[in-house]
Amino acid sequence: MRPAPRVLGLLVAALLLGALPVPPGPPPSPSLRGLLPYPPGKREALVARHLANKASLHLLFGEKAARAYDRLLRLELANQQSGKRSAFATAEEALEAAHRFLLAIGQAARKAPVNLEGLPTAPHHVLPHAQEIRAAAHALGLPPGVLAAIVDNEQHGGDKALGLSRGVREVADGVALTLGEAPFSRTLGLAQMSWEDALKQEARLRRFGAWDPLRPFPHTEAEARRALLDPYLNLLFTASRLRGYFNALLSLPPEETRPLEDPWLYYLGPAWHNYPLRAQNLETWEDSFYGFFKGLLYQVVLEGRWTLQGRRLLPLKPLGPGSLQAPSPPVPHLFP
Repeated sequence: MRPAPRVLGLLVAALLLGALPVPPGPPPSPSLRGLLPYPPGKREALVARHLANKASLHLLFGEKAARAYDRLLRLELANQQSGKRSAFATAEEALEAAHRFLLAIGQAARKAPVNLEGLPTAPHHVLPHAQEIRAAAHALGLPPGVLAAIVDNEQHGGDKALGLSRGVREVADGVALTLGEAPFSRTLGLAQMSWEDALKQEARLRRFGAWDPLRPFPHTEAEARRALLDPYLNLLFTASRLRGYFNALLSLPPEETRPLEDPWLYYLGPAWHNYPLRAQNLETWEDSFYGFFKGLLYQVVLEGRWTLQGRRLLPLKPLGPGSLQAPSPPVPHLFP
């Protein structure tokens, strides 16, 4: 059957304008109420809570971000019902976690003090490397918030009690080096990037013009490990690996280098970096669920300048000619 003239015209226009191929849409979403097996009164209260969260995101970031949140929440609820891996045991817990993060995101968007109390975040690891995060993300055409969320997830895991995640690897490496053996861990640095994956990024980094041509590219395990101890290179390799995932997941050609902006990337990035097999199986877990909201939060935070005091982010107003604000007493500052 020949395509309708209007459809053919749209296709020609898209080709002429050089538009990115439209990524495949998600499968039809299950009914929200069908995912909430509660008595009518409680079910409608939860629906209202979800719609309020969605409306907040729409006001802050627009329709696409609101739809991405809706997609994530339905995926989480579907996993709870089916018995697949989910971030929470109940819908109430998922909606409450989303609501608490949205409060912090709204505060950051208003340039107000951001209360991170009770939120599983590690801004003390992210903000000192904000410049490197922005540079690495832009070099591969990614939103900086996606990369920042990955750093936060990995470093927050390393800060947990008993040294889970990063801590275990660092201790094992220390013991191995003391014994004169090869290091135990295969992932290193801010984003816990594996040295094997780092060695595979040369072609993509050169295609994006993101690799300094005067700098030799690592070709051995030892060279890759040394490179990954550099915060910027660690993030650059991570961003390159992530861009390869995204091009494949969005049915883009490997050679595609134009920037990606879909808000669903805030979920896909932390999910695929943290646990590709779970992500492929459409499971949800804490790092993937929280990663979406961390990405949105850091996308806003990285645009400004903040100081961290305990579990609060305080905005710093620029000082200079014409400013009437007196300098505040010296405090430790983190400048994204």
